[in-house]
Amino acid sequence: MSLKIKMKKGSLLDRYCLAKFTVGMAIEFPILIGGGIVGIVLSWPRFPLYPLPNILGIILLVIGYVIHLGYAHKEMKKYNVHAHQHSAEVKKLVTSGIYSKVRHPGYLGLVLIYFGFALGFAVVWMLIPAIIFTILTYLTAIKEEKFLKERFGKEYEEYARQVPWKFIPRIV
Repeated sequence: MSLKIKMKKGSLLDRYCLAKFTVGMAIEFPILIGGGIVGIVLSWPRFPLYPLPNILGIILLVIGYVIHLGYAHKEMKKYNVHAHQHSAEVKKLVTSGIYSKVRHPGYLGLVLIYFGFALGFAVVWMLIPAIIFTILTYLTAIKEEKFLKERFGKEYEEYARQVPWKFIPRIV
């Protein structure tokens, strides 16, 4: 979601949040995929217990894609077709479907995808970009929460009380 309302111009985090969708496609995924391939070709240190990390990585990738695209995007598009690109497109607070369980299911899906790539390639060093992208995604969620509080006020506060978990039910 683009967060163009009341953001400080110029900060690196703000720029990242504004371009999260594009950044993911242009930077994050090429780093995760390319880094994994380079790591295999150059024989970078691998996770032990082959093929267990690979299998776990594939499972995380599939679950992440299902949550991100299958549930979160599908539910969001019912009400806010282009919300991930323009904040002006956010017309309705989505609280149904997977959003009735966690407030940021799309970001949960992305985090699972990041770690799915790292484990799927079984290259130890791939945990570094996975952790960095997870931190940036978490910071984006915090910015998005501020935006949604401004946009929807008490409606969002009530939603946050009813759905206290940002990413994982009963945990975070």
